Amino acid sequence: MNPIELDTSLLSLLPPWYREVLDYQQICLTEQQQFEALAEEIVGVADNFFFQTMDERAVGMWEQVFRIVPNPQVESLAFRRTRVLNRISTRPPYTLGFLYQKLDELIGPGEWKVTVDYPNYTLYIESAAQNQNYATELAFTINRIKPAHIMWVNAPFVRTGLLLSETISSTQRIYSYKLGAWELGRLPFATDGPEGVIKMPETPSIQQALLAGVANFVSGDVASARVNGTVAITGLTKTVEGSELTVTYTVLPSQATEITALELLDAEGNIRPRLIRWIDGRVYEIDRLKHKCRAASTKVGGCGIRYTVMIGGHESFLYNEDEKWFVEAKEPCL
Repeated sequence: MNPIELDTSLLSLLPPWYREVLDYQQICLTEQQQFEALAEEIVGVADNFFFQTMDERAVGMWEQVFRIVPNPQVESLAFRRTRVLNRISTRPPYTLGFLYQKLDELIGPGEWKVTVDYPNYTLYIESAAQNQNYATELAFTINRIKPAHIMWVNAPFVRTGLLLSETISSTQRIYSYKLGAWELGRLPFATDGPEGVIKMPETPSIQQALLAGVANFVSGDVASARVNGTVAITGLTKTVEGSELTVTYTVLPSQATEITALELLDAEGNIRPRLIRWIDGRVYEIDRLKHKCRAASTKVGGCGIRYTVMIGGHESFLYNEDEKWFVEAKEPCL
């Protein structure tokens, strides 16, 4: 009996009057050898599904995959099985966990977000705009590890915020006269005492309801976006979660091959700049817009709209003149 319990005794399956015929005995003996060989092949195919039991031919095929040149003179079959198993076990698993690990290495922990649209076989990867220098390497990595039927979309974002602070002060006002009549010009009508601060800006007091209200107000105020100072985009998707407003829109390759400036506009066309891309590719996010007025640059001249913005904790001027943007470069100290 073979290991797969295949009965190869064919002569016993014939009627009794054929079993004594020599011709039938030889035919059954020949077929029995073929069935035994078939049983061995079936067992070999099953064994080749596992590295621990595969035969030399199957091991050789895997060695070709990993470009291993074996030396059968000194290497046993058991060793070659173990080596192939080790090679395949050290290959990275192409899972979402492995993708997260690569995103941490390329972009940084907490600097990206992955969304999988399973019904549409689409993978969305969001990362900050200043991390787009890694876009080429990121594309190479993802195209290597993602399944062929999955489409992936790179979605850079710019994060900014509104700074809200509150200070409460008090003072005592002393009136020099009572209601009725008083001598004009002799004493001031009222005198204010020294001012005292009751609550400092560092003390948290703003409620979540106010922040959520501000987010909803800004959501209603933003009407369109403008890319590179010329490309207008009106198809915006705005979502508010708590105190955070997300504005999403698509820039087609035919509209801009490289994004150097992003602006959000209200219904009247007023601009809310979001980032500055320097000539060497560096991206600076605008943390806060403090003031906007018409003014001339003290260094390069010209007259336009001057935006006083905060970038990385420092105050800077951003100018817009006839739909052209420029900043005053910092001169190095000699």
